[in-house]
Amino acid sequence: MIKKILIYLFSFILILFISIIYLTKIGFKTDRFNPLILEQIKKYNENLDLEIKKVQIYLNIEDIFNPKLKIQTNEPIIKSRNNQIKIRFIKTYVNVFSFFSTDFNLNNVVLTTSDNNINELISIAAYYIKPELIILNSFIKKGKANFSLEINFNENGDVKNDYKLSGKIKETKIILPNKNILENVNFDFKKEKNYNLKNTEFKYKNVKFFSDLIIISIFKSIFGVEGDLRNEKTSIKSKVITNFLEEELNFIQEQDIEIKSINKFSLKLDNNKIKDLKFTSKIDLENLKINLKPSLIDQYIKNYNKFVMLKNNSIEIDYNKENLNIKGKSKYSLKDKNDEIIYELSKKNKEYKFKTDVSLNNSHIVFKSLSYIKKNKNPANIKLSGNYKKSRGIAFEKINYNEGKNNLYINDLNFNKNHKLINVSAIDLNYTNTNDKINKINLEGKDKKYKIIGEVFDSKKLIDELLKNSSNKSFIENFSNFGSEITLDIGKAYIDNFSYFKNLNGKIKFRDNEIVNLNISALVNNNDFSYKIKTDSDKTKITTIYLDHPEPLVKKYKFIKGFKEGSLDFYSVKKNNISNSELKIYNFKLLEMPVLTKILTLASLQGIADILTGEGIRFDEFDMKFTNKKDVMIIDEIYSIGPAISLLMSGYIENKKLVSLRGTLVPATTINKTIAAIPVLGDILIGKKTGEGVFGVSFKIKGPPKDLKTTVNPIKTLTPRFITRTLEKIKKNN
Repeated sequence: MIKKILIYLFSFILILFISIIYLTKIGFKTDRFNPLILEQIKKYNENLDLEIKKVQIYLNIEDIFNPKLKIQTNEPIIKSRNNQIKIRFIKTYVNVFSFFSTDFNLNNVVLTTSDNNINELISIAAYYIKPELIILNSFIKKGKANFSLEINFNENGDVKNDYKLSGKIKETKIILPNKNILENVNFDFKKEKNYNLKNTEFKYKNVKFFSDLIIISIFKSIFGVEGDLRNEKTSIKSKVITNFLEEELNFIQEQDIEIKSINKFSLKLDNNKIKDLKFTSKIDLENLKINLKPSLIDQYIKNYNKFVMLKNNSIEIDYNKENLNIKGKSKYSLKDKNDEIIYELSKKNKEYKFKTDVSLNNSHIVFKSLSYIKKNKNPANIKLSGNYKKSRGIAFEKINYNEGKNNLYINDLNFNKNHKLINVSAIDLNYTNTNDKINKINLEGKDKKYKIIGEVFDSKKLIDELLKNSSNKSFIENFSNFGSEITLDIGKAYIDNFSYFKNLNGKIKFRDNEIVNLNISALVNNNDFSYKIKTDSDKTKITTIYLDHPEPLVKKYKFIKGFKEGSLDFYSVKKNNISNSELKIYNFKLLEMPVLTKILTLASLQGIADILTGEGIRFDEFDMKFTNKKDVMIIDEIYSIGPAISLLMSGYIENKKLVSLRGTLVPATTINKTIAAIPVLGDILIGKKTGEGVFGVSFKIKGPPKDLKTTVNPIKTLTPRFITRTLEKIKKNN
């Protein structure tokens, strides 16, 4: 009996064991739960429809004291309006004992899909879960997705709001609000407190990006997005960066650049618009070519090759809403050899602030007006700081240049948007120029008043440039409506290597970029110099210049050689842009004047020509009356008289185009004879003897300034004008 009992017991245990294994591994099918599952789905939303096959039931004994049945149906299809979701399976777990209960309910349902069209999934999710999700369909244009959704039910069979969602997005195309496109987007997602995207990768402008974690939060119709982003070193078009920043970076030439970056970002999407964008980036750039306007650089840097090449760039970017901060350092080259640059750039409310530290060791720098040259390989450095706004212009707060003992410091240098100088607070120069002369001079500005004070300044090159400037423009043309007063106090200002202004003092008053009053005095080689300009109430401008021994200034005109001694007196009246002037020079010698020498030679006045190649010709007086109107100088008369020769000339000079002069040149001996014989007019005109009537030469000079043609003709009689002017001079001298 006991044996039979044991056999039955063993058989029961064996059958139970086999049944458990069977139920655990194979289970059994039934359609009993089909209405129940459909009912639960309908509870969630009555518009959902479910095509379901028979249900497979498995035994789950992970918790032996609370065994459960795993109820699963494979490949059902959920339909909603015109959309459908392909399901891999739907499963749930129920207590074994409740399976036999008449009031059987589901506690939760797990739904896992196959790959579906992502837009259909979004439409269903927006309709049944969160309506605001529908906004995603305006960005996502194609792609696939699968997910696993776990829905929990309360004791009454109602859906709880603590669902769990996870899945994968594959091969998706996203169009951002700024029309940029992300392609081949792939990531894993999981719904926790927010939506977490992991192992993200996508292509933007053919650049592959990766992310470890992106978090998406949803509040009504506003999406918050934050996370990390990186890309390995790759070659991209530079416009990818410029377009993304949406800045006016037209100085960056279109090019391929090697870039590697690590980024963190956050933003909000509201009504298809990006708001509150923030990101930080660490960027490594191999090479970046920048075009800067040659006019801004090549007049000072002679080895500038029309562009700057930045190499081994290390850049940090911090962007917060509309505030942009950039820090960087790199090697740079203007032509071939590298120097270093460190810079900071920030932007707020369309205003840029910058700070940079640049080594200039391999730059060939030339400041012509200051006679300063820094050759290649001489160590040098410049530090700049300031701000820029398109509507206002650029302001340099500080400029500090250093090359050994040569230093330049500028404070508050401001330019308007047309690159015209508005004002400057201070300039301090301390350097040795190409003439081996030490320059120590500074400028101070306050309330539209400037002081130029210095021990010594070599103004030779500056004077040369002003004299060569045929358009009559000055450095003031670089200012914007300059209306200030300048006070000068310079101990020594060189005119050339030997001559200089001593104790150069005075004041200059400007209005709308024009000098309205000027009063300057100095000693030139211990001789008096004065320069005055006065503007009357009717805007008539009167200019006077006086200088004893003007040789240092006159000899700067290359067409005059060997000018000696004398004194210079200049007087001019200007009104309505027309000036009438008179220049007088007294008691001077002239060694050579190429045009005059040619006239003398052609006229066979060889004796006078020989003088011009020796000690020179002395003139008692040179008197020039002329009118300037726009680009034309009309010479009413040039009259010069001396012991050896006299000259009368008139004509006009059109700036850089044409010279047209005519006149009379007569040896002094002929003039003396003429004056002595004035009572007998017939003898003056025809001479007392044959051949005595030739007094001198008439001449014409005409042509472009660099190709003048001279013609000379002997004359037998002097014009009444010549005689009248000569008599006036003789009478005046007596």
